[in-house]
Amino acid sequence: MSGTSLRCRVCERELPLAPVSACPACHGPVDVAYDLTEARLVGGDGAPRSMWRYSDLLPHPPADLDTPGLTPLVAAPRLSEALGIELLLKLEDANPTHSFKDRIAATAVASARAYGFSTVCCASTGNLAEAIAARCAANGLEAVVLCPRGDLPLVPVPAYGARVFGVSGGFDDCRELEQQLESLFPWGFVGGNLHAVAAEGAKTIAYEIFEQLGASLPDAIVSPAASGMLVAKLAQGFAELGELGLWREPPPRLYAAQAGGCPPLASAWADDRPLSRVRPATEVRSLAIGDPVYGELAVGAARVSGGSIVAVPEEEIAARTAFLAELSGVFADSAGGVAVGALLDLVRSGAIAKGDRVVLVVTGSGLKPYGYGVSVTAEEVDFDVDAVLAALGVAPS
Repeated sequence: MSGTSLRCRVCERELPLAPVSACPACHGPVDVAYDLTEARLVGGDGAPRSMWRYSDLLPHPPADLDTPGLTPLVAAPRLSEALGIELLLKLEDANPTHSFKDRIAATAVASARAYGFSTVCCASTGNLAEAIAARCAANGLEAVVLCPRGDLPLVPVPAYGARVFGVSGGFDDCRELEQQLESLFPWGFVGGNLHAVAAEGAKTIAYEIFEQLGASLPDAIVSPAASGMLVAKLAQGFAELGELGLWREPPPRLYAAQAGGCPPLASAWADDRPLSRVRPATEVRSLAIGDPVYGELAVGAARVSGGSIVAVPEEEIAARTAFLAELSGVFADSAGGVAVGALLDLVRSGAIAKGDRVVLVVTGSGLKPYGYGVSVTAEEVDFDVDAVLAALGVAPS
């Protein structure tokens, strides 16, 4: 384990590795800092067959070694031929709850155990809620999730024994409620005091791509983007590999794809201006985040790597999702369709050149919702912290 401290992105103050939501001095966001002089990228046949093969580069010891991660990186020959590139698909739908959010849940729960929390709370449009609920169930922790009420039919979270609140409002409202609850309960909050450590799980995708390509790098990576965390953490992962002296070639260009109905990153990129919050108006629920907390880091990652951020029109997403399935046999969720739409635009424009080796990150499965007879129930609450407290049986202060 080499995660030794936290560092503020704004004032660069060093803090102990502890459950804090923001820098106490300037209230800026914090990230995990590592002593890479003592770290190793383990990998290899003797390492765990999961993301925990890279535990030297994660903040806390694993809660369970066997999952998630080490997802397949597979060729897509028909798509490669059609586009004139070498396309590889990173299949994050192979994780236990079929999305890359299992990685975030794994680091969140490992850290919750290290910090002594018995309850973990998160705000989610669906995939993170299920991932947190599953990992908590596997490790004997209680899960409390806040989901937009309109997304509840897609969330079989109660099957894992989690307590689910359907909030009147969108994801950003759920996140605000989570922040209010953090001041009232001694829990771990994925969007709060566990946020810095939880996000570290996403960077292991970069490590796996490097290892699966035989200690080499692709020319470009295309992935969906919501909060911007995945793109930012991919950049961090490749940067850490460079700091460890494991590659000397240029890092891959990072391309982020957003749904046209919720494009805060893409709009800021297109207009070359600071980020501004938007009201989500997209059917792609996993990308319906109008106030991306990793937005500036994602834009910076795209710019520094030579990539870009692309918005895909809503009316094209379903066809692009079907196109991926028809030519690769991979049935992705609609976020995957957004990534494919961006890939087609990038090839068409020449940003991705003929012969480039490209990895497209399939962040989730189109097989959700999968139901299996699970009754999806939730306690409906208004967007009001007192309503949540009442549902929890706690008298408002």
